[in-house]
Amino acid sequence: MSDHASRNIRVLLVDDEEDLVTLLAARLNKRKMDVVFATSGQKALDLSEMYPIDVAILDLKMPQMDGVEVMGKLKERHPMIETIMLTGHGSLDSALEAGKLEAFRYLLKPCDFDELVTAIHDAYRQRRVSLRCQYNEELQQMMEHFSTPHDILHHSEELRQKYEQD
Repeated sequence: MSDHASRNIRVLLVDDEEDLVTLLAARLNKRKMDVVFATSGQKALDLSEMYPIDVAILDLKMPQMDGVEVMGKLKERHPMIETIMLTGHGSLDSALEAGKLEAFRYLLKPCDFDELVTAIHDAYRQRRVSLRCQYNEELQQMMEHFSTPHDILHHSEELRQKYEQD
């Protein structure tokens, strides 16, 4: 599994305030991040199926589907995605609910842009560590299962390609 330091962090930005997501996406793009954005939970889920995502930044309070629900559905589909919750409605209950679903970080709006960038980088590093651990576990299981060098090489290449996409 190669080190992905050379590629941009892939970010999904979700907030029902269109002006905010447009501005944040432009600023994050300038920081060498590949950003796709949505103004609804359903659109975010659709985008997550079309584009590989490393880190999702989710507004907690949105109509139809709130950030906690979006996070739960994203993690069902993409278990290794890291999420950062943003909210202007910073209640302890909301933070605890987000924590139950393993949000990487919880930031209050308006958050400092540099703090958000740091949180994205931290979440991305955590995702890489988790992926590397999962890759190593699968590789170990594969080595125990296959006996011929040909089988090991073939399946290890498949495994490497699987994790290269992530």
